[in-house]
Amino acid sequence: MSVHHPGSRAGSGVALKAIRESVMHGGGKSIFATLNVVPMIDLFTMLVIFLIQQFSASGELMLVNPNVAMPKAGTMKELERAPIVALTRWESQDSPGDLMFENNKIMSQKEINEVKYPSWDIKPLAEVLKKAWQNQQRATSPIPAQQAKIRTNRKIIIQADRSVPFSVIKMVMATCGRNEYREPNFAIMVAGGGDEAGALK
Repeated sequence: MSVHHPGSRAGSGVALKAIRESVMHGGGKSIFATLNVVPMIDLFTMLVIFLIQQFSASGELMLVNPNVAMPKAGTMKELERAPIVALTRWESQDSPGDLMFENNKIMSQKEINEVKYPSWDIKPLAEVLKKAWQNQQRATSPIPAQQAKIRTNRKIIIQADRSVPFSVIKMVMATCGRNEYREPNFAIMVAGGGDEAGALK
């Protein structure tokens, strides 16, 4: 075996040129990869536009119950965040809807009548409203004015299906009024002319 003079670099003693260059220079490939910035900027721009379109300045105020077909109206006012009482679809006297508070069932609408509650004060709903008012009084905010506004807010949103009898709705309104929530607001679907205009055509 012949003796070779030591090379100045590691791998110089390898016989095959291709292998030697691979060992010494990594096969001629750079360890730095190029990044095309233009498509990435386009992607982020589209993402920002999408988020802006989906953004609601007033926030998510209300969860619409799928069993509630709200009445239509031609005029409306934007709702503020408030507790939600929902009256779901009334199929028939044998299959009435439910009375719900913040998407939690309280009772069946079949039990809401003037015979059972002659004073129009629905006790199960009244108990829930009292607890909600107590929790509202404990609300805190870093802004004193905002905290005071939350604690004194007597608004409540009534989300009633079009099939619910008015006798049930008026008892719900009376119960809310007797338990601190004296400013009822009705959730509606905005449509030109409303249900009344549709009935006249």
